[in-house]
Amino acid sequence: MQLVIGNQKYSSWSMRPWVAMKHFGIEFETIKLKLFTPEFAEQIGLYSTIGTVPVLVDSKLGSITDSLAILESLAEQHPQMWPQEPLLRAKARSACALMHNGFVAMRGEMQMNCSARQRQLEITESCARDVVAVQALWQECMDLTSKLGVEDNGYLFGDFSIADAYFAPVVVRLNGYAVSITDSSKRYLQRMLATSAVAEWIQDGQAETVIIPEYEAVGF
Repeated sequence: MQLVIGNQKYSSWSMRPWVAMKHFGIEFETIKLKLFTPEFAEQIGLYSTIGTVPVLVDSKLGSITDSLAILESLAEQHPQMWPQEPLLRAKARSACALMHNGFVAMRGEMQMNCSARQRQLEITESCARDVVAVQALWQECMDLTSKLGVEDNGYLFGDFSIADAYFAPVVVRLNGYAVSITDSSKRYLQRMLATSAVAEWIQDGQAETVIIPEYEAVGF
């Protein structure tokens, strides 16, 4: 099994399946392509006709594109990747769908950058609303987990799940830029940043020397 990804310093969509697969001990080979280079289109074409990362290449399933499709496919073989309690599993899927399609201003203005540390950034009102909204969503997830009596291990639904992998790039963003967050969000960030797979991805991203200017946000 191979997972084709982009630059670890910047590629938020690639981070999601990579972190989940690492955390759950799914063996795979990482193939890293450099985004926004002349050779990228030719290289990604060897694995997918869609032209985007990530791509999961499996001998039985073929090539799967899109991070959520990859994770849903893997969860069919590894059901522990989703919360086992039905209500939490439904909420986790809903949260991932919201992340997949929403928070557009935050994703656009606060580019994921593993090397950023409390970087000052002037954000728009739309982005600020997204920052508040994503934290409110996290709180909803944790409140439901508590209400159902599931053991709290510091993640959104008790234990680490696909939902946490899906929000890992947001954790990098909120840790990288100087924006105000709640105490609950700070605890969640600390838990995620201490998670081995997340820490490994960030370390690999920081070790990269390629700089993509568009992702080096310094203000608006």
